[in-house]
Amino acid sequence: MFKLACGDVMPGCSARFENPDRDLLMAEVAAHAAADHGITVITPDVADAVGQKISFAA
Repeated sequence: MFKLACGDVMPGCSARFENPDRDLLMAEVAAHAAADHGITVITPDVADAVGQKISFAA
């Protein structure tokens, strides 16, 4: 299971995401970023920052 706490990237945000598919997790995070943080363009830097905070637990 891939996991991400948005607060690890955006301090103060309590949103958490879990998905067995990393790409689907990233899609959920992108939708959240647009809706709640106004980030509508996921630049390589943003994708890298998020990707570094994703954890995996079998």
